[in-house]
Amino acid sequence: MALDSRGKIPLRLRLAVYGSGMFSDGGTQVVIPLWLILLDPSPLMFGIVIGGRSFLPLLLSIHGGALMDRLGARRVMLFFALVSLIMPFVYPLMPWVWAVLVLNMVTGLATTMNWVGAQTLVGQEMGGNPEYARMLSFANRLGTIICPLLAGAAWDIFGPWGGFGIMAAWGLGLLIAALAAPDTQSGGHETAPALHVGDLMPKLSDYVSAFKLLAIPGVALVAVGSTLNIASGAIQGSFFIAYLEQIGFSGTLIGVLVTSGSICAAFGTLTANWYRRWCSDLDVLNVAVIIAIVMIGITPLFVSFLPLFLAVALRGVGQGTSQPFMISIPAKSVSKEAQGAVVGLRMSLNRLVQTVVPVLMGVSVELIGLEQSFFVICGILTLVTVIFTFAAWGKLADEPEMAPATSTGTGQAEKGKT
Repeated sequence: MALDSRGKIPLRLRLAVYGSGMFSDGGTQVVIPLWLILLDPSPLMFGIVIGGRSFLPLLLSIHGGALMDRLGARRVMLFFALVSLIMPFVYPLMPWVWAVLVLNMVTGLATTMNWVGAQTLVGQEMGGNPEYARMLSFANRLGTIICPLLAGAAWDIFGPWGGFGIMAAWGLGLLIAALAAPDTQSGGHETAPALHVGDLMPKLSDYVSAFKLLAIPGVALVAVGSTLNIASGAIQGSFFIAYLEQIGFSGTLIGVLVTSGSICAAFGTLTANWYRRWCSDLDVLNVAVIIAIVMIGITPLFVSFLPLFLAVALRGVGQGTSQPFMISIPAKSVSKEAQGAVVGLRMSLNRLVQTVVPVLMGVSVELIGLEQSFFVICGILTLVTVIFTFAAWGKLADEPEMAPATSTGTGQAEKGKT
């Protein structure tokens, strides 16, 4: 754990981590769907393009996490922060659906890698401390409160260039945060080792080692809960926006709804530890995930602002409550040398869901309609979550303690073994 002369985490490190969390999205959840709607794709193509944002992170999150373990998080984060700054200026210059698909894949990889980097630093330099994980989650929620509102308003006032301008501003914030991160490597070196061309190529051994981490209960149980939670978020980031546009909501009003959900998510994050008085970490996680899925699933029941606002607010509370546990439980279950790998593994599984769910939703919309698709897809997700909750009951203790690192860099939790 990185400590200053007073035995505390340095302020610069905290600002780098929290800043990376705050600026890791960049308004894509509002701007990209609105831009895509202007291009008038089919429902299936809409789902493919939105899901495409998660395709490259699905393939490369483990590789990126492994690079952060070997070379240090800062170097990887700096590169992708530059990409996040440049990409918003390219979208308006290429107004074609196929181009949005490619650009969205690159943007998704860039923002995901910086989010992986922020979580990796919590594990590497902050010891997986739940309090720092909670504050990272809060910073992330703060960004999703401010950015969608600004992006939606800028879209209404200045058009697409206004929305993409907000994305670029968020990319600049991401670059500043990455510059503030410490230039260290998790293996104990003072500075990161030299970068070789071979390091840039994905290695099969990194993927094998990462998937072996699923043998650790804390990693496996959180991975399942996280992917189910992300599935509901994939719907909110795609067809939820399309539904709001269909019933006549403006970009500003859509931004207000998305921001409202983020405010409530921030509240859920700040109060997450309060629920631990009565429930285990895993139980809190699972209940929060169920709430998030149900609240997005009932969207078609409403056409006016107030009930949609309440549903979005409750979903935000559920999502915000679950996130700190998704960061802290795996971080405390593996060694310092595997922090990037475990975050990359979870991100890969999350991005698999974010890639597949919008496509399935698009197929469902073409077959049975938009409103019915919300009920069917979210009903299936809720059923899977309930089954998982009962199957996993009692599998994980509240505070798993990490054992010394093994030869593969993993570290088995001493408490909560199955």
